[in-house]
Amino acid sequence: MNIRVYGILAVICGVAAGCAAVTKPYNTAAPAFHVCSVKREDKLLAIDGQSRLVESTGINSQASRNSGKFTGLGGLDKWRYEARFLPPNMQGEEYVVVFDAKGPEAEFSEPLAVKFEYMYPKGIEVHYSQKVYERLPRGRHKYVWKNLGSQNEQNGDIASWRVSLNYRGSEVASMHSALWRPWGKVVRDE
Repeated sequence: MNIRVYGILAVICGVAAGCAAVTKPYNTAAPAFHVCSVKREDKLLAIDGQSRLVESTGINSQASRNSGKFTGLGGLDKWRYEARFLPPNMQGEEYVVVFDAKGPEAEFSEPLAVKFEYMYPKGIEVHYSQKVYERLPRGRHKYVWKNLGSQNEQNGDIASWRVSLNYRGSEVASMHSALWRPWGKVVRDE
Protein backbone atom coordinates (compact mmCIF):
# COMPACT_ATOMS: atom_id res chain seq x y z
CA MET A 1 0.00 0.00 0.00
CA ASN A 2 2.89 2.40 0.73
CA ILE A 3 4.31 1.72 -2.74
CA ARG A 4 1.12 3.03 -4.37
CA VAL A 5 1.16 6.20 -2.30
CA TYR A 6 4.81 6.88 -3.14
CA GLY A 7 4.11 6.16 -6.81
CA ILE A 8 1.21 8.62 -6.87
CA LEU A 9 3.29 11.27 -5.09
CA ALA A 10 6.11 10.77 -7.59
CA VAL A 11 3.69 11.30 -10.49
CA ILE A 12 2.20 14.42 -8.87
CA CYS A 13 5.67 15.86 -8.18
CA GLY A 14 6.72 15.11 -11.77
CA VAL A 15 3.68 16.92 -13.17
CA ALA A 16 4.22 19.88 -10.83
CA ALA A 17 7.88 20.11 -11.86
CA GLY A 18 6.85 20.07 -15.54
CA CYS A 19 4.36 22.89 -14.97
CA ALA A 20 6.99 24.97 -13.19
CA ALA A 21 9.28 24.66 -16.21
CA VAL A 22 6.53 25.94 -18.50
CA THR A 23 5.92 29.11 -16.47
CA LYS A 24 9.50 30.39 -16.96
CA PRO A 25 10.57 29.29 -20.45
CA TYR A 26 13.46 31.75 -20.90
CA ASN A 27 15.10 31.49 -17.49
CA THR A 28 17.28 28.36 -17.47
CA ALA A 29 20.46 27.61 -15.53
CA ALA A 30 22.63 27.34 -18.65
CA PRO A 31 22.30 28.94 -22.08
CA ALA A 32 20.05 26.96 -24.42
CA PHE A 33 19.24 27.62 -28.07
CA HIS A 34 16.60 26.23 -30.43
CA VAL A 35 15.75 26.86 -34.09
CA CYS A 36 11.93 27.09 -34.02
CA SER A 37 11.10 27.43 -37.71
CA VAL A 38 12.39 28.34 -41.15
CA LYS A 39 9.75 29.64 -43.56
CA ARG A 40 10.13 30.44 -47.24
CA GLU A 41 8.13 33.36 -48.64
CA ASP A 42 7.76 34.20 -52.34
CA LYS A 43 8.32 37.83 -53.26
CA LEU A 44 6.50 38.34 -56.54
CA LEU A 45 3.34 40.39 -56.03
CA ALA A 46 3.08 43.79 -54.40
CA ILE A 47 1.21 43.95 -51.09
CA ASP A 48 0.75 46.46 -48.23
CA GLY A 49 -0.22 49.62 -50.08
CA GLN A 50 1.79 48.87 -53.23
CA SER A 51 -1.32 47.54 -54.98
CA ARG A 52 -3.76 49.65 -56.95
CA LEU A 53 -7.39 50.26 -56.04
CA VAL A 54 -9.43 49.71 -59.22
CA GLU A 55 -13.13 49.68 -60.07
CA SER A 56 -14.53 46.17 -60.33
CA THR A 57 -16.44 45.56 -63.54
CA GLY A 58 -18.30 42.53 -62.20
CA ILE A 59 -19.61 39.51 -64.08
CA ASN A 60 -22.27 39.93 -66.78
CA SER A 61 -24.81 37.25 -65.84
CA GLN A 62 -27.96 36.87 -67.96
CA ALA A 63 -29.31 34.19 -65.60
CA SER A 64 -29.31 36.38 -62.49
CA ARG A 65 -32.52 37.75 -61.02
CA ASN A 66 -31.99 41.31 -62.25
CA SER A 67 -30.12 40.15 -65.38
CA GLY A 68 -27.54 42.84 -64.87
CA LYS A 69 -24.00 42.96 -63.63
CA PHE A 70 -23.15 41.00 -60.50
CA THR A 71 -21.30 43.22 -58.07
CA GLY A 72 -21.76 41.28 -54.84
CA LEU A 73 -24.15 42.03 -52.00
CA GLY A 74 -25.46 45.55 -52.38
CA GLY A 75 -22.61 46.60 -54.65
CA LEU A 76 -19.98 46.14 -51.94
CA ASP A 77 -17.55 44.69 -54.48
CA LYS A 78 -17.49 47.85 -56.59
CA TRP A 79 -13.83 48.54 -55.68
CA ARG A 80 -11.09 45.96 -55.27
CA TYR A 81 -7.33 45.83 -54.94
CA GLU A 82 -5.49 44.67 -58.01
CA ALA A 83 -2.17 43.03 -57.25
CA ARG A 84 0.80 44.27 -59.21
CA PHE A 85 4.11 42.55 -59.82
CA LEU A 86 7.08 43.87 -57.93
CA PRO A 87 9.92 45.42 -59.93
CA PRO A 88 12.45 42.76 -61.10
CA ASN A 89 15.08 43.88 -58.55
CA MET A 90 12.63 43.08 -55.70
CA GLN A 91 11.30 39.73 -57.00
CA GLY A 92 12.51 36.43 -55.58
CA GLU A 93 12.24 34.67 -52.25
CA GLU A 94 13.16 35.22 -48.62
CA TYR A 95 13.71 32.86 -45.71
CA VAL A 96 12.58 33.81 -42.21
CA VAL A 97 14.43 31.97 -39.43
CA VAL A 98 12.89 32.09 -35.93
CA PHE A 99 15.05 30.95 -33.01
CA ASP A 100 14.91 30.94 -29.20
CA ALA A 101 17.73 31.95 -26.88
CA LYS A 102 17.26 30.94 -23.24
CA GLY A 103 19.53 31.67 -20.31
CA PRO A 104 19.86 32.94 -16.75
CA GLU A 105 20.98 36.46 -17.74
CA ALA A 106 18.97 39.14 -19.54
CA GLU A 107 21.46 39.10 -22.44
CA PHE A 108 24.31 36.85 -23.56
CA SER A 109 27.82 38.17 -22.98
CA GLU A 110 29.36 36.11 -25.80
CA PRO A 111 28.36 36.45 -29.47
CA LEU A 112 25.91 34.10 -31.19
CA ALA A 113 26.37 33.40 -34.92
CA VAL A 114 23.45 32.44 -37.17
CA LYS A 115 24.71 30.68 -40.30
CA PHE A 116 22.39 30.12 -43.29
CA GLU A 117 23.81 27.62 -45.81
CA TYR A 118 22.06 27.02 -49.12
CA MET A 119 22.43 25.38 -52.51
CA TYR A 120 21.04 26.32 -55.91
CA PRO A 121 19.66 23.73 -58.34
CA LYS A 122 22.50 24.60 -60.75
CA GLY A 123 25.97 23.70 -59.52
CA ILE A 124 27.35 21.93 -56.48
CA GLU A 125 28.55 24.88 -54.42
CA VAL A 126 27.38 25.35 -50.85
CA HIS A 127 26.84 29.09 -50.34
CA TYR A 128 26.40 30.63 -46.92
CA SER A 129 25.60 33.88 -45.19
CA GLN A 130 26.29 34.56 -41.53
CA LYS A 131 25.11 37.13 -38.99
CA VAL A 132 26.75 37.59 -35.58
CA TYR A 133 24.72 38.96 -32.66
CA GLU A 134 27.09 40.59 -30.14
CA ARG A 135 24.80 41.31 -27.14
CA LEU A 136 21.75 39.15 -27.85
CA PRO A 137 18.92 39.46 -25.28
CA ARG A 138 17.20 36.25 -24.26
CA GLY A 139 13.89 35.46 -25.92
CA ARG A 140 12.61 34.78 -29.45
CA HIS A 141 14.43 36.34 -32.41
CA LYS A 142 14.07 36.53 -36.19
CA TYR A 143 16.72 36.43 -38.93
CA VAL A 144 15.73 37.13 -42.56
CA TRP A 145 17.79 36.10 -45.60
CA LYS A 146 16.76 37.34 -49.06
CA ASN A 147 17.38 35.89 -52.52
CA LEU A 148 16.16 38.80 -54.65
CA GLY A 149 16.82 40.57 -57.92
CA SER A 150 19.74 39.62 -60.14
CA GLN A 151 20.92 36.95 -57.70
CA ASN A 152 17.57 35.16 -58.07
CA GLU A 153 17.46 35.68 -61.85
CA GLN A 154 20.92 34.18 -62.38
CA ASN A 155 20.73 31.24 -59.96
CA GLY A 156 17.01 30.58 -59.45
CA ASP A 157 15.28 29.62 -56.22
CA ILE A 158 17.08 27.80 -53.42
CA ALA A 159 16.97 23.99 -53.74
CA SER A 160 18.07 23.13 -50.18
CA TRP A 161 19.17 24.93 -47.02
CA ARG A 162 20.58 24.48 -43.52
CA VAL A 163 20.51 26.86 -40.53
CA SER A 164 22.89 26.53 -37.59
CA LEU A 165 23.43 28.51 -34.37
CA ASN A 166 27.01 28.72 -33.08
CA TYR A 167 27.82 29.79 -29.52
CA ARG A 168 31.23 29.67 -27.78
CA GLY A 169 32.86 28.12 -30.83
CA SER A 170 30.50 25.14 -31.22
CA GLU A 171 27.20 24.43 -32.94
CA VAL A 172 24.35 24.47 -30.41
CA ALA A 173 21.28 24.09 -32.66
CA SER A 174 20.48 23.43 -36.31
CA MET A 175 17.69 22.69 -38.77
CA HIS A 176 17.82 21.70 -42.45
CA SER A 177 15.52 21.04 -45.39
CA ALA A 178 14.64 17.53 -46.53
CA LEU A 179 16.82 17.88 -49.64
CA TRP A 180 19.94 19.10 -47.81
CA ARG A 181 23.03 17.25 -49.03
CA PRO A 182 26.28 18.99 -48.03
CA TRP A 183 28.86 18.42 -50.71
CA GLY A 184 30.97 20.48 -53.04
CA LYS A 185 32.86 23.71 -52.62
CA VAL A 186 31.85 26.20 -49.91
CA VAL A 187 31.33 29.78 -51.12
CA ARG A 188 30.55 32.74 -48.85
CA ASP A 189 27.93 35.17 -50.16
CA GLU A 190 27.07 38.48 -48.55
